[in-house]
Amino acid sequence: MTLLGKVFIAIVFVLSVVFFTVSAVVNATHIDWKQQADDYRQKADDATRKNQELTELLEEVKTELAIEQAARVSALASLQTQLDEAKSELSSKEAELAALQSAHTDLVQREAETQRELKARTDENELLRQQLVDARGDRDQMFQRLVAAKDEYNRLQGTFQTLRERESQLASDYTKAKEKLDILGIKPDTLLEAPPAVNGQVLAVATNGMVEISLGRDDGIREGFTLEVHRNGQYLGRVKVRTVRDDKSVAEVLTSYQRGYIREGDRVDARLY
Repeated sequence: MTLLGKVFIAIVFVLSVVFFTVSAVVNATHIDWKQQADDYRQKADDATRKNQELTELLEEVKTELAIEQAARVSALASLQTQLDEAKSELSSKEAELAALQSAHTDLVQREAETQRELKARTDENELLRQQLVDARGDRDQMFQRLVAAKDEYNRLQGTFQTLRERESQLASDYTKAKEKLDILGIKPDTLLEAPPAVNGQVLAVATNGMVEISLGRDDGIREGFTLEVHRNGQYLGRVKVRTVRDDKSVAEVLTSYQRGYIREGDRVDARLY
């Protein structure tokens, strides 16, 4: 309820009280009418004065109400202005929010693209790392093969050098053997029925009746040749060659010719003198 309504209610209430009082006084003063009339007149004057005061109060209230209404209108206008400004600011903020949401959407898309690119780069790096590991493994294997090849080369180089030395030795032995064969009158196409005049020694004795001697193919020894064994001028027996190598042979002890026990270091001759 507004202030003006309250004022009107107060005025109505006061007037009701006044009229009620007047009627009560009229009803109570039926004896001294003049006195009563004076009293009534006095009361009426009082009421009129009171009414005048109330009217003035009402005017003041109306004035205050008008002032307050003007103030309220001014405040309402100010509030409306503020509301308009708030709406404008809200629209601006909404536009800014829309721009931020759009920027956020773009950032999310860029982040997704960045994540995809990062995953692709990570996969590529993993592939490169695996290729690097494989390349290192291949390099290590190649290095090992190179080391093995180097070792094999050194070994073959040593073998080659040994063979060269062996070749030189064999050439020297061939020259010496040829000189001996020439002295003995033996040619390459000469068929030997007996061993040449060579001598050697027993290298080893086996329990199965076989002995190893230091005479071989290079000395003109062939399978089936028989050799004589003696020690310090004592005849020990005869052996028959069974297997021939370049520098030594394996012979069987002929028991029918055995005159003593053959042992390592005994002398072996192609013939007795």
